[in-house]
Amino acid sequence: MTNNINKQGVHISVVIATIGRASLFKTLQSISQSSIIPSEILIVIPEKNLNKIHFINNFDNLNLKKIITKESNQVVQRINGFNSCKSPYVLQLDDDVIIEENTIEELLNFSLENDNTAVAPRYKNNLKISKIYRKPDNLLLKFYHWIINGSRGYSPGSISLSGFNYSDENSDENFKEQEWLSGGAILHQKKNLILNNYFMFNYSKCYCEDILHSLKLRENKVRLFKLYTASISTESGSIINNSNIFETLKNLCFEMNVRFYIVKNYKKSYIRFALYYFIFFLRIILKFIKGK
Repeated sequence: MTNNINKQGVHISVVIATIGRASLFKTLQSISQSSIIPSEILIVIPEKNLNKIHFINNFDNLNLKKIITKESNQVVQRINGFNSCKSPYVLQLDDDVIIEENTIEELLNFSLENDNTAVAPRYKNNLKISKIYRKPDNLLLKFYHWIINGSRGYSPGSISLSGFNYSDENSDENFKEQEWLSGGAILHQKKNLILNNYFMFNYSKCYCEDILHSLKLRENKVRLFKLYTASISTESGSIINNSNIFETLKNLCFEMNVRFYIVKNYKKSYIRFALYYFIFFLRIILKFIKGK
């Protein structure tokens, strides 16, 4: 039998910004099987997509609330949810995240013991990411990481000098402080929520918003942690798409524009940024040619 508060008596709100993707069903299903059932789950959705989430009525044990917005913008939707939640602890989730049974409880217990922090779980399915993003095992890959991050080289959990953000999903430690956290799942203390729109780009997708969000949190003296004993999984996606190179290149240009803003405003390296994307473009072209 699960309860909507943990043994310390602390309530949690969950905020899910969505456009009504079918994956939301599995996300809610995983929450309904959690060792702690949140006090409220706010589904923030554009009005035009309301008809896509009729299935939420199937979850009788969840206190689901719909927050209807005019905009289809992940950051703005999430902030609308933040402004409406009532609990002192707030978990932001993407609509394709599957949480493990004890994940919410472990994140909460960490946050209760560590003030002014934001904490995220590890991604189980990110352990098989492309070799170029994993710990280098040869001189060529070590050279690549020097190109994009200088003497620090491969640095899991950091934002490189090129503006590229290193994933950090596997560690022998219980937890570790990070320079950025993936926006798919982060537990916040409500007092530290960022309630203004930090994504100033007019794109249909909020590219690199989790890096910008992390930088804003750290500017506000919030420490960011990855908790390796808590885990989730999610649908794996890639900006490299063999089926439509023009769509891929368009998305890459949008992402590049946002990352350039990060490099410019957070004192990263323009040269390493340019080299990173030069190599990225080459990888896309080669992958497309091989796909043909």
